[in-house]
Amino acid sequence: MPTKREVWDQWLAENVENEQPVPLFETKEEREVKTKRYGRDNRLILRRSRQMEELLRTEGWKVVQDWKDTDDTYEGLIYLMYTLDGECIVPRYLGKAGKYGRDGQTLSANLENIRTNNTKLARWGDGYAYHIGELSAAVLSHHKDDSVSRDKGPKGKYQKWADELFVSGTRRLREPVYFWTKAWCVDDTGPFYDFKTNLESLEYNLINLASDLYPDYLLNSEGA
Repeated sequence: MPTKREVWDQWLAENVENEQPVPLFETKEEREVKTKRYGRDNRLILRRSRQMEELLRTEGWKVVQDWKDTDDTYEGLIYLMYTLDGECIVPRYLGKAGKYGRDGQTLSANLENIRTNNTKLARWGDGYAYHIGELSAAVLSHHKDDSVSRDKGPKGKYQKWADELFVSGTRRLREPVYFWTKAWCVDDTGPFYDFKTNLESLEYNLINLASDLYPDYLLNSEGA
């Protein structure tokens, strides 16, 4: 009977390409994250790396094309934000972006125009209620800026991201942060079982594994 550590390591070895890890953010000296302007209020936003956007758009487009062709090959995207301890992947956040909207038929709004639209971008978009938009609000204190149309602080989830990933009061990362995603095929296998695993079960199993193995590092609150 394999241990949870063995199950986790085996799944990573089979799925996550880590020889050339993809940085989540565009950075300059001393891991300071670059910014850009976004939205009607021209607010500052943390800048994703070009490599991360290319990976996300490439994998996301597979899902969009699958929906258009009604092939039912892919269920959506599974994604992982992580850091490294030597060559060991340390999970920081796990999630998914499913193919369908709430009606189970239309394409999810998170994937619409994924090759051109930065607002949602498979949940990693610049808009508020999306990962980069909300994390930017926390790191850059949008609610304290009179020029920005937001008067509330960031959700606690993203304040925790900011506290864990960034040096307090700065845009400097405590350590490099990386990103991985994959268009999840209906025939792909998840951890624990040597047969196909649907996207929802995959996310559930991975979060549970990671929360057991890395309780002080995983930033997921739901499902942990």
